[in-house]
Amino acid sequence: MVTKKICTITPAEFVRILLGTAASDRDGVYEASDAQLQHPTANPFAELPEANSEEEMSEAIANTLKESGLCPDHVFAVTPHKEDKSAVSGRAIDLGMYPLDPPQNLGTADEGKFLRTDWLTIEVGIECKMNSTAQDPFDESHDGDEFDAISRRKVLDRLLSSLELIAQHQQRTFQYMVLFLGAFARILRADPSGIFVTDQFDYRGEDGLILVNFFRNLGRASPARRGFDITATRVSPRSAEGKEMLRKGRDVGADDYVKQMFLDSLDFHWPWWKLEVPDETAINSASAGPAAAAGKCGSSKTRSYLVGKPYFQAPGVTGRFTRGHVALDVTDPGRPAQFVFLKDAWRVVSDGIEKEGIVLETLKRRKVQFIPTVLCHGDITGQRSISQDHWQKYHKGKKCELKTHQHYRLVVKEVCKPLDQFRNGSQLALAMWCCLKAHSQAYKLGIIHRDISAGNILLYRTENGKWQGMLNDWEMSKTRAQQELEGRLPDRTGTWQFLSVNALARPAKTIIIQDELESFFHVLLYVAIRLLHHNFDDHHVPQFLREYFDGYIPLITRNTCGALKREVMTTGRILLWSEKDQKDVPPKKLLFISPSSDNAPTAGHDGNDESGSSSLQVPAQPNQSPGNDETLQQSEGSQEPSASPPSTAPAPNYNHPLNHIVAKLLSWFKAYYTLQESDHDEPAVKRNVQPRAMTEDALQLSALDGDDYDLASEHSDSEDSESSSSAAEDASEDAVTDRMHRRALKKNAKNLRSHGPILQLFKDAVYDPSWPVADRYPDRKPDKKWKPAGDLVPKQSTFATSAKRPAIAVDDLEPPRTPPKRSRA
Repeated sequence: MVTKKICTITPAEFVRILLGTAASDRDGVYEASDAQLQHPTANPFAELPEANSEEEMSEAIANTLKESGLCPDHVFAVTPHKEDKSAVSGRAIDLGMYPLDPPQNLGTADEGKFLRTDWLTIEVGIECKMNSTAQDPFDESHDGDEFDAISRRKVLDRLLSSLELIAQHQQRTFQYMVLFLGAFARILRADPSGIFVTDQFDYRGEDGLILVNFFRNLGRASPARRGFDITATRVSPRSAEGKEMLRKGRDVGADDYVKQMFLDSLDFHWPWWKLEVPDETAINSASAGPAAAAGKCGSSKTRSYLVGKPYFQAPGVTGRFTRGHVALDVTDPGRPAQFVFLKDAWRVVSDGIEKEGIVLETLKRRKVQFIPTVLCHGDITGQRSISQDHWQKYHKGKKCELKTHQHYRLVVKEVCKPLDQFRNGSQLALAMWCCLKAHSQAYKLGIIHRDISAGNILLYRTENGKWQGMLNDWEMSKTRAQQELEGRLPDRTGTWQFLSVNALARPAKTIIIQDELESFFHVLLYVAIRLLHHNFDDHHVPQFLREYFDGYIPLITRNTCGALKREVMTTGRILLWSEKDQKDVPPKKLLFISPSSDNAPTAGHDGNDESGSSSLQVPAQPNQSPGNDETLQQSEGSQEPSASPPSTAPAPNYNHPLNHIVAKLLSWFKAYYTLQESDHDEPAVKRNVQPRAMTEDALQLSALDGDDYDLASEHSDSEDSESSSSAAEDASEDAVTDRMHRRALKKNAKNLRSHGPILQLFKDAVYDPSWPVADRYPDRKPDKKWKPAGDLVPKQSTFATSAKRPAIAVDDLEPPRTPPKRSRA
């Protein structure tokens, strides 16, 4: 949720500091002058009739805006129930401001009374609600009852959903939205840093001039001042560039996954774009410190790329909002267009976080393997969030809750596939080894990744046709020296599903090598339990994924690690016990199975057409590659085999190399957490009971029990002396056992202090000849309609059960509750 990123201010301040703010027009905090704003004297909303429904209110407002002439180049369409036919979100918005040219996707009058929401062309979303109190998600004047809280939450979710859909379908630097609440209104402005919203104001009264002022000036503003990214140009499929995209995409070979990915992105119901990318590759990395953080480009050269629908894009309204595209380089018309991978993101600006392109260039110069090759990268001039600047202005003396985000694009040579499209278990192990190797080499150079996730470990086919792993997304990396000096800000880094137990439990904790290696394990488990043969029932896997990866335990001010992940890491066992199981059946330990040749799925596994060759050798000098970002939804379109194991399957063969990897790693993590817990235990305190009068409650107990209890004789010196000898012998034996146990724990935990042991573990596994050729299984990842059946934490667990954590980045995390008090000016 983004509720902590919402700040309310007065309408007059909103118009003065935020109306018409264009990133390209500012250096620091921009404020509109009186000369730049037109001030109307008449309020067309004053005579607006009372409405009996939201539809009536939407129609009346749309007619008023149309007749007022405030936005002569725009139209206002009422679309409360339907979205355009090509959309799949199932969402619509009450009213919208659109360009004057009627978009085809709005529909026509013969389809019904109302038109359709067009997320591709809407400029300002408008929501209409009847109740100014119960339906106002920003009203902090009273707590209200539970029904009101639910109603307010629904409105907030609807607003955020609309903002997200507009951002996903368009190229925006910020957005405006208007919320009508009966006789009152609020205006919102959202950018990647946060959301500013006005106080309620009576738009029919004198304050209505604020709304008139807003629409009049916005309707006459340039595209940049209306929040559009002017470095992105819409490409029509019928244009010369659009035809070139189709020609390149349709020339697809049988095993050409790159062209296939590009062809899949050419969705006629989604906008195609020509994106400009500044080329800062010529800048010496040593000079890219404060200047880079300030968002200043060091080169005027710009390259151009054609893209279709994003291969993936991060959810949410605020944050990095990362998009990934398979792109066509059309910078040099005289050269054949090449396929590349383009990452578009709003990077976090921080003195301790360098641009990802500079990090990759530095690592490449130092011969780090299995990382992407930078072609160009750079900040988009002037496109920087401003909410954080104004938040600080209204909260002087307080630590800013909002981050500074700078629009940034990165282009790399290699186009990769997601990890979950591996051919078989041996290829999965090889990919993990490659990425661990890259992490190890960078770590030796003093750089730590800090965002190991399933979306950042990728598969890349080299020029010789062999597959390898690729460690992607170094955006949140830091030097170890910086990290130790500065520490870690809460909710600053990582992807929730793959963060270590310690990182989730202690948000301010510095990320260390043990945390990163644990994240690698979580990635391995996430992919393997979905896509390899094992002994868990298929209907249990979706719930395991939910509890282990998305689970969390809500605290007062934040969320902490889920119960099942903590249980596994501290006990060293992966057990499953569902509500559907019989009560007398013990938990089942996860074991991977080597399928026999007659029951293993063999078709449609991933598109890695290598004629069955396994290529398990660890490469000596592999190439490098790019790929995805921090989302788990990047492989929704991958096809899986429809085959399922026969009902009369032979006895399972548990001689699968992955079992050894999992058992070893869990023994190391169990030792690590056991030692950590024992090191934090309070020292034992010897109880010294002195003879004294019994308490009143003790006397009462003695009377009730009919026992003449003598406290002095119970702790007599003679009794102590009689038992001291045997106690000393027992203590001596226990001490020896404890020392041996602790020595064994330290030996196991030591394997996590460097990369050597885990690299050797995966290397040995890759060379293991017992890998089955076809152990891939149809994906068990649940669809959106799946609902959980119960908790998966074993009944004997001492950990509290946990709730579900949405699959989004950590920097947008807040406990799921009624919106808290928001900051005010």
